[in-house]
Amino acid sequence: MLRVGIVGVSGFTGLELVKLLLHHPLVEIDYLSARSHVGQPLSDIFPSLKNICDKIIEPIDENRLSKLDVVFLALPHGISMEFVCKLFGKVRIIDLSADFRLPKDLYEKWYKPHLCPNLIKEAVYGLPELNREKIKKAKLIANPGCYATASILAILPFLDIIESDVIIDAKSGVSGAGKSLREDLLFSEVESSFKAYSVAKHRHQPEIEYTLSLVEPVKVTFVPHLLPINRGILATVYAKLKGFFDESYLYEKLEKFYRNEFFIRVSKSLPQINNISGTNFCDISFALDKENNRLIILSVVDNLLKGASSQALQNMNIMFGLKEEEGLKLKPYYP
Repeated sequence: MLRVGIVGVSGFTGLELVKLLLHHPLVEIDYLSARSHVGQPLSDIFPSLKNICDKIIEPIDENRLSKLDVVFLALPHGISMEFVCKLFGKVRIIDLSADFRLPKDLYEKWYKPHLCPNLIKEAVYGLPELNREKIKKAKLIANPGCYATASILAILPFLDIIESDVIIDAKSGVSGAGKSLREDLLFSEVESSFKAYSVAKHRHQPEIEYTLSLVEPVKVTFVPHLLPINRGILATVYAKLKGFFDESYLYEKLEKFYRNEFFIRVSKSLPQINNISGTNFCDISFALDKENNRLIILSVVDNLLKGASSQALQNMNIMFGLKEEEGLKLKPYYP
């Protein structure tokens, strides 16, 4: 059994990690901690877990953490790296923040000064479909962002046949903003409304562009929108093709690229959020605008799962040589 700890268990991603790990047959949740609610049962914060997980939230203890097999850090950007600096080399770490996703110059441009830039090169970007072999040996995983996951997975199969200027129009449910109390996320502000936000300045834009450019140079224009739903992301990608290709060639290319990926579902019908909500699946399809020789790729993920916690668990399975889908054969929340 793997002895697992979660730091930052009081947030949405921490909650999802607990729910997933409780059903993993080869895992024991040994340690739960957070920066608040210390001494309380987890079920006091999340009553839905009463009689399911009443484990007490402990103070953050580096000595306790270093005795575990793996630690999930579900902490805010800028906070997570404080613990990575102290724990690296003592325990395997899966970090759900952005602190190790980007090189130092890009990180500090979009976030804040980095506390341990020497460890950035030690981190593996935890997108299994791109970095599976590196993940197997990793001591530190930088778990991808939710928008980045949906967007990168959509673009990767076609990267060699599209022009370098890509537009991503993405929509997310409200849970992507976390549990913080903010006026713009109140029910009365979100319900029956729809808006763009962080236009031309969202932090997932450099993450998407940097990661894709490691494979093929690309420039990304990224515009996120807030949907009046709890969870889910739909990314629509617009890319000019380098040549003329028919639908059958493009579909075969997409299907071949993900042929051996259990969690990527390729379809000729357009994807929708309720088919993946509550799962680790990413559904991908496309349409061909023949008039303008433009490829329109669509992908959907659950922002809290394949966009965060279940992808982190998928990475854990890979790191420890377990079956990749262990504990992750989840059924969608449908309807």
